[in-house]
Amino acid sequence: MALEVGSRIREIREEEGLTIQELAETSELGSKGHLSNMERGLVRPNIQTLKQVADGLGVLPLDLMTFPKHNLRHKLVDLTRQLSLKRLGDTIRWLVKSGFTG
Repeated sequence: MALEVGSRIREIREEEGLTIQELAETSELGSKGHLSNMERGLVRPNIQTLKQVADGLGVLPLDLMTFPKHNLRHKLVDLTRQLSLKRLGDTIRWLVKSGFTG
């Protein structure tokens, strides 16, 4: 699991165009070595660290634990990360109206 989370951090960091150093600074981790170890799965981050990294990336901690290549549900969650709040609300209303209430 640590390797999957680390790979996900790297994936989102690269999507955002951030270097390890920049993310270490914006997330207030301070240590790019620690972040590098997380990305390589050598360190298992705790909840507080995941929150700091997520904040530095401008995403929710959920996004670091979502693996879109695993299954369609994870892919759907990942796609919502890229929607504006208005578009997300419209999509939810459409799903509910169409009978997809879970």
